[in-house]
Amino acid sequence: MPYVLVCTAIGLVLGWIPMLLHGPIPEKYDILYLRGDVAVWGWYTARLLIGFLVGVTVWPHPWDLRGPLIGLLALFPLTLVSLATPGCGAPCMGWNLTSAAAIGILVAGLARAITGRDAAV
Repeated sequence: MPYVLVCTAIGLVLGWIPMLLHGPIPEKYDILYLRGDVAVWGWYTARLLIGFLVGVTVWPHPWDLRGPLIGLLALFPLTLVSLATPGCGAPCMGWNLTSAAAIGILVAGLARAITGRDAAV
């Protein structure tokens, strides 16, 4: 199987786990008179894209650096919103960045184990 496809499939599976563990939850944005059910999809979509991004990115080449870096970069802009959200702040930012880095390294490591490759090229 192509490396990018393996990474994408793994990312689509692993990307749902943080939603079950730490959110964000729509109610945090509903109380701010925002449509929380729509707002949280920014985080969900970014997490689901981590696998694809790990698959198509070639720098840095070592999988154990690329995976967490891509995870952090994918979620960082949204964690600034978490930082600004009342009742959320730094703990939410930290959990989101930690889970994003974990997804990234798991995607890259599992893809390496399955395909024997560090990257698509």
